[in-house]
Amino acid sequence: MENTKYLLEMSNITKEFPGVKALDGANLKVRPHSVHALMGENGAGKSTLMKMIMGILKPDEGNITIGDTVKIGYFAQEEQHMDDSQRVIDYVKDIAEYVTTKDGQISASQLLERFLFTPDMQYAPIGKLSGGEKRRLYLLGVLAENANVLLFDEAGNNLDIPTLTILEDYLNSFTGIVITVSHDRYFLDNVVDRIFELDGNGGIRQFEGGYTDYVEAKKRRFGEESKAITGKSEIKAAEKS
Repeated sequence: MENTKYLLEMSNITKEFPGVKALDGANLKVRPHSVHALMGENGAGKSTLMKMIMGILKPDEGNITIGDTVKIGYFAQEEQHMDDSQRVIDYVKDIAEYVTTKDGQISASQLLERFLFTPDMQYAPIGKLSGGEKRRLYLLGVLAENANVLLFDEAGNNLDIPTLTILEDYLNSFTGIVITVSHDRYFLDNVVDRIFELDGNGGIRQFEGGYTDYVEAKKRRFGEESKAITGKSEIKAAEKS
């Protein structure tokens, strides 16, 4: 029997909205200790799938199985409310004093330092942070939950390049399951082990590897060309050249 410690499985899922069938008998099964990406055109159902895993939305038909020991951390697209008067360090400590990593436990302060919050910034009120710094702090709050399943809905679109690079390193040493929606091919090639493509017709197709593997596999299996993903990945490539 497969290890169910991190089990997350969706079977024959159907979800309809007015005039749109986002998912039609779709199946998805994630494996332990791997990073999975959801891909597809806008409106294909990626965020809907995330919200169903979180229990925010219910499927019209089908079953979602989540293991008893699973604890989910969710980075949502929507702006999150924060108390501007609260200190940065206290925002993280209120979630967890210590965070478990592959190399052992680190303190809330150490996690903040890893994500570029200097000691001075840690003791400043949240209201002093820029919009990008608040998104980074929100990300840290998700990581501090000590979840064994992480869901990132468009994290790459809402984080600056230095933060995204640090997140890549963090995920490469994360021992649980990650499911991410991203349009950054550099990020996808660096961290992803498997891609689930929502095909726009309610189904899900599975591909092994990162973005480059996905593009090549689509050409071989279906004779399809994938639209190029640009943006921050292009900036990163330029910086590394």
